[in-house]
Amino acid sequence: MNYIKIAIASLLLVSLSHADTTNVDKKKATKTEKKVKKPLWMTQNEFTVSTVDGGKIDLLSTDKGFIFEGSKDKLTILVVWTMECKSCAKWLKDINSLQDSFKDKIKIVGLEIGNTEKSKLEKLIKDKKANEKAVLKIIDTNNKNIEEFTKKHNIDFPIISVLSNQGNIAFAMQTLYKFEFNKPRGKSKRGGALPFTVVFGYQGQTAGITAGISEKKAYKEYIGKLIKHYEDKK
Repeated sequence: MNYIKIAIASLLLVSLSHADTTNVDKKKATKTEKKVKKPLWMTQNEFTVSTVDGGKIDLLSTDKGFIFEGSKDKLTILVVWTMECKSCAKWLKDINSLQDSFKDKIKIVGLEIGNTEKSKLEKLIKDKKANEKAVLKIIDTNNKNIEEFTKKHNIDFPIISVLSNQGNIAFAMQTLYKFEFNKPRGKSKRGGALPFTVVFGYQGQTAGITAGISEKKAYKEYIGKLIKHYEDKK
């Protein structure tokens, strides 16, 4: 099963139903204007995302990557996954264990890009019943499902779900479409598989991308070398 396609379809569904609309008069807009008009999630630079446990994280989107609140002088590790991905739970555990090794030198954030309530949301939209109360109920159930999953697997870093608000949608859409972190690249064909993991340097620049799961010991050594690299540059 192609989890990337499922996740992207879910993202598009949510973005179409929740993304802010522009005030442009569509009748007066030319075809050229429509083509160059970028969606809000693409142009947004500062936004706040919600975590499934009710927390908030401020984000800054730059030309090189993301700067996360509380990430000063730290590597930030972003793990992108879905609950439908069978190998994701193991990788989340392996990434979680890095916190014991590197303590204050790393910040870990998870982005769940699936949607456990996708069929319910689709039905709401199809039946034209996607009012605020109904959508919020679905968001709440979706977040609870993810939170139960992470508790079951002892994951204690913050998890962001795409199905929440405009900030979460912007973050997820930029991850996939502005920066294309999921896109295969280079001879090693990094990217293009779930889970995929992005490491951001001390100034928020993209430092590395890993597709799928890696050997735990080797990845730990890799993070250790990156930390040393940035510490030596300070």
